[in-house]
Amino acid sequence: MIKSCKYFLLLTWIVLSFDCVLFGKEELAATEDKELEPTKLMQGEARWLAEALHRAHYSKVSVEKVDKKEFLKTYMNRLDRQRLYFLESDHEGYLKTFLPTIGTYLEQGNLFPGFRIYNDYKSKALIRLSWVIARLQKDFDLNVDATFVPDREKIPWPKDEKEADEIWEKRLTYEMLAEVLTQIDLGGDENSTEVENKTLLPDAEKLAEFTKEARGRITKRYERWDKNIREFEASDVQEMYLTTLSQMFDPHTTFLNIKERDRFNQSMHNTFVGIGAVLTDEDGFCTIKELLPGGPAEACRELEPEDVILKVAQADGDFVEVVNMKLIKIVELIKGPKDTVVRLFIKPGKNPSDRNTVSITRDRIKLTANLASASIREVPAPEGDRTYPIGVIELPSFYGAAPGEAKAKATDDLEELIGKLKDLGAEGIVLDLRRNGGGFLSEAVSLAGLFISRGPVVQVKSTDGKIRKKFDFNPKIAWEGPLALLVSRYSASASEIVAGALQNHKRALIIGDKATHGKGTVQSMIEMNAPNLYALKNDKRSAAKITIQKYYLPSGTSTQNVGVIADVPMPSINEFLPIGEADLPHAMKWDEIPGVNYRRPAEEFRIRPEESKQLLETSLKRQREKEEFAYLRKNVDWYKGKRDQKEFSLNLAKRLEQKTKDEDFTKELNEEMTELAAKTFPARQVRLDVVRSQDRRSREVRGEKVEEEGVAEKMEPPTNLDIRLHESLRIVSDWILLREEASKVAKSVEGAEKKS
Repeated sequence: MIKSCKYFLLLTWIVLSFDCVLFGKEELAATEDKELEPTKLMQGEARWLAEALHRAHYSKVSVEKVDKKEFLKTYMNRLDRQRLYFLESDHEGYLKTFLPTIGTYLEQGNLFPGFRIYNDYKSKALIRLSWVIARLQKDFDLNVDATFVPDREKIPWPKDEKEADEIWEKRLTYEMLAEVLTQIDLGGDENSTEVENKTLLPDAEKLAEFTKEARGRITKRYERWDKNIREFEASDVQEMYLTTLSQMFDPHTTFLNIKERDRFNQSMHNTFVGIGAVLTDEDGFCTIKELLPGGPAEACRELEPEDVILKVAQADGDFVEVVNMKLIKIVELIKGPKDTVVRLFIKPGKNPSDRNTVSITRDRIKLTANLASASIREVPAPEGDRTYPIGVIELPSFYGAAPGEAKAKATDDLEELIGKLKDLGAEGIVLDLRRNGGGFLSEAVSLAGLFISRGPVVQVKSTDGKIRKKFDFNPKIAWEGPLALLVSRYSASASEIVAGALQNHKRALIIGDKATHGKGTVQSMIEMNAPNLYALKNDKRSAAKITIQKYYLPSGTSTQNVGVIADVPMPSINEFLPIGEADLPHAMKWDEIPGVNYRRPAEEFRIRPEESKQLLETSLKRQREKEEFAYLRKNVDWYKGKRDQKEFSLNLAKRLEQKTKDEDFTKELNEEMTELAAKTFPARQVRLDVVRSQDRRSREVRGEKVEEEGVAEKMEPPTNLDIRLHESLRIVSDWILLREEASKVAKSVEGAEKKS
């Protein structure tokens, strides 16, 4: 099971937001940029992908069977998601031109339709962008009695240029209003009353000042978009077009060109080779935002956050100027093989008049921020006569060891943290999977095995109909006590395997959103293996992440679309958001297969039905009565109302009135949360050895005091209240008490039987 990457340190990916790039008649010179064309390699990769999808995908469907009309429409949507630059006539024209032949193009690996549509888009976008920048220099009426729908994803394309101009007039007015509103301080004059402050609009002079600032911000934003579009490369078009094709089979099948595959591998292994810096683009200047603890960039002690990289050189090679260069290209220059040298020509942030050359030896960087982490909480017993130490482990993904590494897998890290929590006297554990989108299937199986002696974890069905049962055969159990899994609609894939398996085994209580994400499919990374496509010296290949199997719980039930149902649900805005598997286009269907017959040892820990029922009832009672849940319901209702709002006024007075209400409500919520924060259970952080080691190395290179081995982290005062985690800890506390009482009763009965 493979998840999509979420965040990359060092590899700061520029997301090209095509939603706000525009089309018009002015500045025809903007289209003089050279049109992008596919290479022969790309065409060969496209042919390979078409064959791989047919042979390897679970559905065994040829690209010839793809809904061509929907495919073309989906590709246009990816370029023009907000329906702002293409016209309805463009849509109809592409259908007329390409529908008869698109199937043949796809089978032959001919990327002409994708590049033709993209180049048309680019031309229209750059023309419209010039129109927008010119329009921004003129005045805007912020007092009109009109509305605008900013989310146009499901609205038809404009019928003609006139309608497109009208849409953009409203859109730019909407953006101007938003920027002006951010500058209006509702606090106002200290000597005026609160009511007066909130109802007074800015005077003409102040409004002109705000409008000028807004115009500058928006213009700069569109200038950056212009730069992004011009830097879009042929490989980016190929990736977008072929991923659109692959996702016609299911949402998780994607094409990965060489660049995308490198990023994906980094996310799965939490490691990369580089200098250990987080980079960002600030108005064309590559700027260091953060130095990773213990990395080469920090260790050299010659770099600081806010330093600007002006030039990059390899070892003794010539410098390459990188000002105004695409950030991803700069990253590629800085990356390189382990133990090689890269030189950076720097403008120091603290002294911009200086220039320094810094030589750094590249090394493997461990992204410890993305590893499992833990804490131990002191949770009062229901009677308040004692506290229960309960461990919390947050697992962001089911990551695996990088090539050549024996450790650093999710299972190993979790086992290490469990051991540390046991040493600190933990009587229960909450495993937080709320933000865990999945990872390696093998890690899901072995990690579930930390909580059972042996037994089935998941069943996997291949396209040939064969069902393979994956068991945990390792009798070792890392944790035998009460275990709760905290989940959300974002908990997907491998998270659902573990949650569903432990629920089937009656080993863990599932708490959180009503159901998890609902991804019940398995993907495999298939490398392009056509030798004629690559030079022998090139060891990097593009790849396809293809759905090859569906998985089922030991009971035979699929999680596809429905997810794992919580034993103890809590209110959440997530249930109103389209973030589940069933909300994705082309999601595969739910089904089920026969369950696995298995028997767990009688002495193993498991949830008793009466315990589960009582824990649910007790929690629901708290959810009805506790003030933090009243806060949560109020928050959910407010955000739901905001989400349901489609149209927004283009009148400054009305928007200011709405802003006042929103800020009042937000202030009220913040004040309530400040009061609720006092309820947070005290926590002590528990860190992995690799994290402690990296922190020590970081302190050493900075010349700071290094903590002694084995020193426990200090107890932290409460700062905010994580309501769902807080309630999960109380549920585990209730559970511990129930087990204690049941044990007392059992001993009493046993003693009575001996006497009789």
